[in-house]
Amino acid sequence: MTIGLLGSNHWVLPGTSPGNARVRLFCLPYAGGSAAIFRDWPARLASDIEVLPLHLPGRGQRMHEALLHDLGEITNQVAEAIAPLLEKPYVLFGHSMGACLAFEVARRLRTSGLPEPACLIVSGHGAPHLPASRSLLHGLPDDEFIDEVMRLNGTPPEILKHPEVVELILPILRADFEAVETYSMTPQPPLTCRIVALGGDNDPDMDNDAVASWGIHTTNSFYYQMLPGDHFFLHGSAEQMFALINKELRSVLL
Repeated sequence: MTIGLLGSNHWVLPGTSPGNARVRLFCLPYAGGSAAIFRDWPARLASDIEVLPLHLPGRGQRMHEALLHDLGEITNQVAEAIAPLLEKPYVLFGHSMGACLAFEVARRLRTSGLPEPACLIVSGHGAPHLPASRSLLHGLPDDEFIDEVMRLNGTPPEILKHPEVVELILPILRADFEAVETYSMTPQPPLTCRIVALGGDNDPDMDNDAVASWGIHTTNSFYYQMLPGDHFFLHGSAEQMFALINKELRSVLL
């Protein structure tokens, strides 16, 4: 990777992969998450894959920056940040909130005349054209909001067991939930890249049809699979998920 391209890019840091990386994997987190959730991914994926987590403001190394509350604005900034880094084949991965964001980034890049990803991998979220299945949460009082987030399994429960952590993460969760809950997909032609959609077979807010419905958003090939686990199957026994992602990324180079 050309480090000069990243000198002032707070969204993307150089990947940990060797210099012979042949494909880039940009990773977008779930609500309340940060780039840190992808720290172990380089060790789980092939050595010629460069894993590039996206660093959202207001958390991690960007904790002193203002949070973003609008998915469209986040989309614009992510697309601008990765635009200079698309000279190699690339794949977008997003989980939950990150799935909607990855989808919109792919569409925004296309609108800007830039190449679509070789593959869009969306995880833990139903297709974006489907109606919302629950009422809005981001404006609830703190106690109610936390209770609802825990009930929905909307963020890893261990994070919400410590008051000092809750104090830090509550504004992040509110901003992210607001971004997702106020998001409405604008109709556009389907993407032309392959889409792979993943869901947890024990996720109470996700069913087979919601995952399968992503297929209408591409004119290319589509594959979906329900994997063992709840909403956060990517943190559990994720061998199946990593095998699938490795396979998809290897096929990009064929």
